[in-house]
Amino acid sequence: MSTAPVPPTPDEAAERQPVLAERRAASPFSFFLSPFSLFLLAAVAVLTWAGAREWPGAITSTDVNQHRLDTALPPLAAGVEVRQTFRPRHDGLTEVELLLAKYGEEAAQENGGALTFQLLDEQGRVLAEQVEPSGGLAHNQSYVLRVPRQEDSGGRAYTLRMSADGPTLFSAWGYSLDVYDGGALVVSGAETAARELRFVTRYELTAGSAAASLLGSLRRDGPVMLLALMWALMPGCLLLLAALPRSLRWDAGAWWGVALALGLSAWPLGWYWLTLAGGQWSGWGLWLVLALGWGATLFLWLRRRRVAHAEGYAANDAAPPSATSFATPSGSSAEDRAGLRPIPTDRWRWEHGALALILVGGLAVRLLAVRDLGFPPWVDSIRHALITTLMVEHGQTISNYEPVLPIARFPYHFGFHTLPASLLLMTGWPLPETLLALGQLLNALVALTVYAAAWLVTRRRGAGLAAAFLVTFPFLFPAYYATWGRFTQGTAMVVMPVLVACVWGLVRGGRGWRGAWWLVGLLAAGLFLIHLRVFIYFLPFPLLVWAGSRARRTGWLVAGGALALVLVAPRIWYLFPRSRPIAEVLSTSEESYNAFPMGYITAGWERYFIGLAAVALLVVLVAALRRQRWAAFPLALGLWVGTLFLMLAGRRFGLPETWLVNLNSMYITLFLQLALLLGMAGDWLWRGLAGNGATRSLRFAGLGAGLVGALLFGVRHQVTVLNPQTILAEEPDRAALAWMEANLPESARVAVSSWPWLGGTWSGSDGGAWILPVTGLETTTPPADYSYSAELHRSVAEFNEAANAIEDWSDPASAEWLRGEGVTHLYVGARGGFLDPAELARNPALRLLHQHEGTFVFEVGAGGEE
Repeated sequence: MSTAPVPPTPDEAAERQPVLAERRAASPFSFFLSPFSLFLLAAVAVLTWAGAREWPGAITSTDVNQHRLDTALPPLAAGVEVRQTFRPRHDGLTEVELLLAKYGEEAAQENGGALTFQLLDEQGRVLAEQVEPSGGLAHNQSYVLRVPRQEDSGGRAYTLRMSADGPTLFSAWGYSLDVYDGGALVVSGAETAARELRFVTRYELTAGSAAASLLGSLRRDGPVMLLALMWALMPGCLLLLAALPRSLRWDAGAWWGVALALGLSAWPLGWYWLTLAGGQWSGWGLWLVLALGWGATLFLWLRRRRVAHAEGYAANDAAPPSATSFATPSGSSAEDRAGLRPIPTDRWRWEHGALALILVGGLAVRLLAVRDLGFPPWVDSIRHALITTLMVEHGQTISNYEPVLPIARFPYHFGFHTLPASLLLMTGWPLPETLLALGQLLNALVALTVYAAAWLVTRRRGAGLAAAFLVTFPFLFPAYYATWGRFTQGTAMVVMPVLVACVWGLVRGGRGWRGAWWLVGLLAAGLFLIHLRVFIYFLPFPLLVWAGSRARRTGWLVAGGALALVLVAPRIWYLFPRSRPIAEVLSTSEESYNAFPMGYITAGWERYFIGLAAVALLVVLVAALRRQRWAAFPLALGLWVGTLFLMLAGRRFGLPETWLVNLNSMYITLFLQLALLLGMAGDWLWRGLAGNGATRSLRFAGLGAGLVGALLFGVRHQVTVLNPQTILAEEPDRAALAWMEANLPESARVAVSSWPWLGGTWSGSDGGAWILPVTGLETTTPPADYSYSAELHRSVAEFNEAANAIEDWSDPASAEWLRGEGVTHLYVGARGGFLDPAELARNPALRLLHQHEGTFVFEVGAGGEE
């Protein structure tokens, strides 16, 4: 049967009309008044303005950080000079900071002469000099010597010299143990017990060094990220090609976003159900599944292409020649009208190129943000490493922490961990580096699924691009997840946008969505396994959409929910009887646990975006009252956010509070609603200004200025997004942990420095926190999951409280106490904690086994033995 010809669109009809009169010659100034030229002019103007004012400022980062101190150097005088040599790791040296020490509290006029701070290069040339009258200085003042940027400082030797032209009361703090391998301290004219100066150097990130850093990251982590993409996309691509209703038409970017969310949801379910069946994954098995999956995907793609071409030729044969002689806009072709468009990649547009640039740029700034890290930051990363290690050892999702910890239950979500566990089984790559690269890759991919969600709801690529741009550059979240190591929540937020859009399509979309109910079920089940909290925050949305649609398509929504329930029912059954008592679940003892996180609002430009969202919501309310269809979805987003705040108001409204969720964890997911709202409102405004030439030119000029300004701010914002306080383990810890794994016996029990983290749970304060997941050795403070055992929680707290109270680790009695606790070794990381390496080195009952770049391993032996 032939397909009826498709009538030409108005644009096509206009193109086919003969030219009856010669067009008026273009003005020589027409190019300069065109929308594109105005866009460029506005962008250049903002760049020029920013360059003249040095906005948003240079990016400086810490390089050498010798932060330990316990000894004040001798007061500087005419015959006393201090020299500290060092070798920066990076090009662009700009600052050297030290901490001043003052002897006595005499009057200012008795402070004596002026202090001179100099930086010398390898040839002894003075690169920078600052002279400070001692009367203007203070005790424990942080003093910074600013240096003209040294373009090639990486690996070169420099000398920091301090001197005075007369007697002074000032010197600087140092440390009594040699802890920095890249230089040495020399004090002339006086005696001192210090072996190292307390100092910090900083470097400025230049375009050249940023490019070099990115190339290094791609060489090191590129294979990890490429394999992760292949792993995550394969199930989604296969499912969409095999089961997606052909009546649904897809934008290319949206299709890949849905495929990504589906893949991230399918793999946890695959791991989980294989475990329930008694099977286990292996490296070769994963490679085989990956190869077969992509082979099947390619087969389905080629078959659908052949079917599409055949149907297209049939339509062409039935149509007059003029009906097919011009390119037809998307949404007007015969295939589209008949609902036969099989795949999204048959037509790419410039918006897809813009989306690709957003994704590449987002990944670049996120890799630059972690360029100096050897380990993922904060406490969450450590527990993710432990869970991943256990899943690699078992080849399954786990139900307990044995044999590394005596914990017989596993109540945590495991969906994210199937990704690094699969990669490690397939390749054997190092665990910390793999987690770090995956976290930043997934964080950048949030933009893809946000774009997909916006397009699925609005069919407007402009709205999708705006939302994707916002979450990639100027927003604080999701980029700030990296500073906490929130890989699980980050992965959940890759899935959530597509799930939200699919729920909306299932309830409010066309008939073609009826056959896509399984998308909702599969995505919801995956979200449940990836992050339970995010799943709880999602639940009000389908209820609000269903109620606001007057129970439309209840059956299809119930079908999707039923599928999700069936897929995760065994996990729910496992969790429910093992949960805390109901009275404890609906209460929390910490007043600050559910405090509103005002600090997030004042960071960066967040308050301005919230203000714009408030204005946008007012516009949406007016549009909704006028029954404009586009306002329905953003109105639902606003109601969803309001419902979440009401649910978590807790004591403020006399409601119970729960340890499961809090305002902090909820607020950091709201970037999704904020981006979608602003993206849709921005697209509405853009189309509203598309009238005459003046407003058309005005909107392009505004776009150029706003885009460049937000990009300049956003790039700097993202590269510097990490909070240095959350960086526990540093690059030198990697070599130290490798030495421990190779040289310490499996029966070793290692004492590490710790601090009280959250809710009475202690966490390692330096690289010692990573010993268990990386080496398998027992430590006095395991990853935070140990709190699932009341007995282990109590014993860890008792040890750390006692250890934290010890004032002098050089006392042999401290070693005797350690032996009584079963400790055989001690580890001090580059960041350190209550274990002081200088005091430990003076303890006759301890023996130094390893020392490198501020990391130390001691052995607990008999008193006085060497």
